[in-house]
Amino acid sequence: MMMHWAINDWNLSPEACRPEGTQQIDDKAVQTPFKDGKSIHLTFPEADCPSRFALKPSIRGNARNLMHSYLDYASLARVVWVLKELEPENWIHNGGTDFAVQLKPPSAGDVLGKVLTAEGTYTHWSLFNRFILANEILDAADSAGAEGMSFFFTWMRLSSMKQLDWYRNSSYQSKDIAHVQKTITQRIADKARSSKDPQCRFFARLAVAGLPRGGGDGDAIRHGILNIMRENGIKEGHRPGIECKFLEAWHQKLHTNTTPEDITVCEAYIAFLESGDPGTYSRVLWENGGISREAMANKWDRKIPDDPIHLPHLIGPMKHYLWILKTTHGGADMDTCLEMAKGTLDGDLQWQLYDLLRNRNEWWVPGKLVELRQRLEAYWRAEGASRDVLLLDIALDNYFRLCIERTDKSSLSGDDLLDMVGMVLSNACIAGESQDFGQCLAYWDKIKGAERWGPEWSLQALAAAQRVQLSLGAFGDNIYSLVQPHAERFKEACKLDPKYITNFGEEVVRGQPVFVLSLLLQRLEPMLREAAGVAPWQIVSQAEAQGEVAVQELADIQGQSFDSARVLVSNQIGGMEDIPENVTAVLTSSPSDVLSHVAIRARSQGVLLATCFDDAPLSTIKQLQGKNVRLDVDATGAVTATETAAPAASADPKQGAKLPPLKIPKPKKASAWALMESEFGAGLVGGKSGNLAKLRGKLPDSIAVPASVALPFGTFERVLKDDVNKEAAAAVAQLLNQLAAAKGLPPALAELRQAVATQLQPPAGFQDELASQAEQGGLITPGDWNQGSDKWAHAWSAICQVWASKWNDRAWLSRKARGVADADLFMACLLQQVVPAQYAFVVHTANPISKQKGTTFGEVVMGMGEALVGNYPGRALSFSSAPGQKAGVQLISLPSKRLGLYTTAATTIIARSDSNGEDLEAFAGAGLYDSIPFPALEEQPIDYATDQLLWDSAFRQQILQGLVDLGKSVEDAFDGVPQDIEGVYSDGKFTVVQSRPQVL
Repeated sequence: MMMHWAINDWNLSPEACRPEGTQQIDDKAVQTPFKDGKSIHLTFPEADCPSRFALKPSIRGNARNLMHSYLDYASLARVVWVLKELEPENWIHNGGTDFAVQLKPPSAGDVLGKVLTAEGTYTHWSLFNRFILANEILDAADSAGAEGMSFFFTWMRLSSMKQLDWYRNSSYQSKDIAHVQKTITQRIADKARSSKDPQCRFFARLAVAGLPRGGGDGDAIRHGILNIMRENGIKEGHRPGIECKFLEAWHQKLHTNTTPEDITVCEAYIAFLESGDPGTYSRVLWENGGISREAMANKWDRKIPDDPIHLPHLIGPMKHYLWILKTTHGGADMDTCLEMAKGTLDGDLQWQLYDLLRNRNEWWVPGKLVELRQRLEAYWRAEGASRDVLLLDIALDNYFRLCIERTDKSSLSGDDLLDMVGMVLSNACIAGESQDFGQCLAYWDKIKGAERWGPEWSLQALAAAQRVQLSLGAFGDNIYSLVQPHAERFKEACKLDPKYITNFGEEVVRGQPVFVLSLLLQRLEPMLREAAGVAPWQIVSQAEAQGEVAVQELADIQGQSFDSARVLVSNQIGGMEDIPENVTAVLTSSPSDVLSHVAIRARSQGVLLATCFDDAPLSTIKQLQGKNVRLDVDATGAVTATETAAPAASADPKQGAKLPPLKIPKPKKASAWALMESEFGAGLVGGKSGNLAKLRGKLPDSIAVPASVALPFGTFERVLKDDVNKEAAAAVAQLLNQLAAAKGLPPALAELRQAVATQLQPPAGFQDELASQAEQGGLITPGDWNQGSDKWAHAWSAICQVWASKWNDRAWLSRKARGVADADLFMACLLQQVVPAQYAFVVHTANPISKQKGTTFGEVVMGMGEALVGNYPGRALSFSSAPGQKAGVQLISLPSKRLGLYTTAATTIIARSDSNGEDLEAFAGAGLYDSIPFPALEEQPIDYATDQLLWDSAFRQQILQGLVDLGKSVEDAFDGVPQDIEGVYSDGKFTVVQSRPQVL
């Protein structure tokens, strides 16, 4: 036996890689005998390892040629081979394709190039060729991860939509298409079961859903139509009989170009034979398969220009022929799939499935579908499972969605909706490949099991519903972000009609059975809000507001200013945006944490910031776009808009007017590179560092302050002036000159950040001094920051990123608005231990909305506080406590954020920005500059079903009262000045990581 092999896409291997006895066969392949008839060892030295071959596209007209030459695929570094038996001669392939082993993982780009070249340039191409190529690149797509398999799905989806040619100067036999369809569908089904990447399994399943099952008796398609014509007296070629030009043309297509479209043609023909109405034929063609008579007559390679004649005696034979077509070309059809899969199922499951199909319109079917799909999962996930079992599961999943969609939701009670949401989540978890949905289901089941419809339960159920909505949104966003760019690539390469591409990703998302959750939650959430006593509006910043209504995203108008007052309606708020000059209100459907950076900025600028959880009121205000309105907030917190003639002057001197210049303190010069906490003197470091040093020793033992050291003001400027950074300093100076006369958001800002973050080198002595101070301060262990170590590289990178954040878009815009020159802003850097957080909190010791002193307001999230101050989607747990409040701490909302941030390293440090232009008495400057943890924090979905804070009311009250007491202790340490405090709770102890004067 010989190994007939090559590299990449049948490119000749370098001679240095060929074992002894290898012979070159042609300009593509070599053959190597098996040593002792048992093995072959291939070795690829690094210098000769295949990596890049630039080839011109090969145009191959023969459909049976596998077309192995393509354009430059740099990362498809692999060995490909087939086996050749010598006596008698016999070639052994890998299930219709070549054997292959990757020498390095392929990238999605490698897969894209090969497919787009074939689809966009080959003159001879067909559905058959597409499936051959799909067979060849499937493993590479899987190895490339979610990018590769999402591209593969997009390719198959566009094919099933017939946006990619099924016929392009190419013919094949029915038995060949049957075989290749069977092979590719089975192999993709195997990927849906066995791929190591859950996203690859998910996209493989989506790809299978749109494919024909293949197999069956391919020759029966060709012979079957001949037999019908001959046995029923239909003229065929020179054979005399009834002349039907439709049957003659269709018969020719079935011989050379049979595709899944033939199922639709057969269904339409049978409908016509049964009705005798010619219009029925055209109607069924269109309704069942989107096929027009014009396309059949003019666009198909094998054209069918004529209408059928009425031959009712063919009804029986054609119904049998339809079954033959479905066994090869049919996809996820429940009845066909069950017939094909039944032999692999146990007897009881077979009976249950047939019983369900017999009673498919009964009220109990949705619940039964979930139960049977749960039993069926073990079959399609089993090693070696038939594609028919997976196709059956897909068909049942699709029918479940149909059942939920056609349910009259207006007739459902709150309890009915609760149960139905749980049922949809259970269904989604069977094949959704989503830990996120699994956590939502566990949370929802726990909510369902509790005593329902009391105020606290309703508050908790509302948080759970919001958590499910966020997971559904993230699920859809992920799909869209992966498939839409691929669809756009196909549009460009294959000149596709834009109308089929513009909403491609959105339609894929909306086609997922789990999408029906959105419809159910839309009806359930108002019921939960009413039961919890929660208004549809959340006022985050209270202010009078009027102006012209503008519907724009806040992120899209950064750096802009308006000549007159604006009321902005924005769908999304990220949490880090600035609010432009003359914006008097921001109304949004995006939940906003009261203590997030954008909320603090809104209150400091006197801007009304409010979230509406009900679509109707916000839509009403959107309809006033371009008109002047006055906004009023009633006693329930609802916002109403009244049309006015023109905006009048604001009663609030902060609102709508140009912001007054900000005077910032001039720093002192420091000679040291790094300061211990005891050296944090006024003017040497910013408010973050100074305030933490003041807290040391003034708080109860139950409240900790983390160890820290600081790089004082002027350190960045000294580093930049050092000889080691001459080139970087020149680049920075040039970019600063470009900023001087710039308007809006100039590109030089991003270039400046990049230069500072990546081009600086530490001067001589810097690293040693900082490492010594950090070791003495207990921040690191000896040797952690030795020169050349990874830990030192991470520390230096984080410090430079903090310095670079001086030129963040939002910071630069803020300084321009307040008249602060770049040269006047100095950036100290506080290096601080990160305490692994069970919970993170922000506490204001005066109510941030009412401004009432002595009334504590706080918010809590799971994990680290960046999810809170950065306004990650969803709500935090929020609470308040007023003097003399009899009920103790009042719970306002429970958490619904989908993601938490966690530290996974044994030791994590954060480099905090600490400028002389923030944490001031009259200006918080919240979130203007960056803080960089190293190693980076990790995003993880939050499992609320097991969190003590949600389910143990005594523990929750203990934590919240502890935060109220903490706030009082910190405020007392600053002589009664209201404080904005950030910190964490872990292992029974609170830690304050930051405190600043609260701006009221």
